[in-house]
Amino acid sequence: MLQQWESVDKKIRKNVLKSGVFTKKPTEYSTCNVLVENINVMGISEDVLKEKYHTNILNNEGEKVLVIGEASAEIDRKVERAIEMMNIFEKSLITITMPSQSEVKNEYVPVKFEITLIKCERHKPIWEWSPEEKYNIALKYKEIGVELFKSSRFVDAFHKFSRSCKILITLEPMSELELDKQSESNINNLRLTLYNNMARCQLNQKNFEHTVTLCTKVLNKDKNNVKALYRRGIAYGSMKDNEKAVADLKAALTLEPNNHTVKEQFHFYNTRLQEATQKCNDMVRKMFKS
Repeated sequence: MLQQWESVDKKIRKNVLKSGVFTKKPTEYSTCNVLVENINVMGISEDVLKEKYHTNILNNEGEKVLVIGEASAEIDRKVERAIEMMNIFEKSLITITMPSQSEVKNEYVPVKFEITLIKCERHKPIWEWSPEEKYNIALKYKEIGVELFKSSRFVDAFHKFSRSCKILITLEPMSELELDKQSESNINNLRLTLYNNMARCQLNQKNFEHTVTLCTKVLNKDKNNVKALYRRGIAYGSMKDNEKAVADLKAALTLEPNNHTVKEQFHFYNTRLQEATQKCNDMVRKMFKS
């Protein structure tokens, strides 16, 4: 039996302290009862761990019930990943490497704790989920993501939207599923919402190229999506592509002429475009004069 496991990125390590009963491992949406003991965080207190890293699993010691896939924080997602490699009744020492919350770059904090997988109500593998079940779980993840975004936890929100989207992708190609029109419409609309929400997260994190990619996915399906046009326009503008920014924002303003936010940004980037064009024209005139 494997006594040690390490994630590919080496950020999660599991050392078996007591072997369990060999079973199929926990899967997405499995309900697990775990016992968390001996939490040890180098250099910070448990209160800081809870406040800065937003953990719900390591907020205190004792028995916990969790559902694989519902973790909202990075540290808890890593805990789930370790649990997915455990057998029933197994007790292991888990070491998770987390980025430090200090301003020092490339500084990491090791978080160690012991965990026992007491019980697992294993959910069926995702390829056995019905389309309705996939939609409902994806919708639940999306709603969790929205709440995380409202709390300004943009990275965690992105991960939740992304996980939701990955579930919906397993429904492709939908033409083979023989869904009714309403179900197909619900799934397509949810996916576009997720792409838009992920784009908003990326825009907040100033990841402009990713923002453009996600918005383009929306606009390939819905060319009149104002949110996608607006966000892609802002991303283009932030990358100094004023021409594309103005084109997207103008299209959004045509669709919603009373949208003051779009109007304000359109005027801002249109002014920048006109100034750049004038500067270029002036340079050309000077060249010909000389």
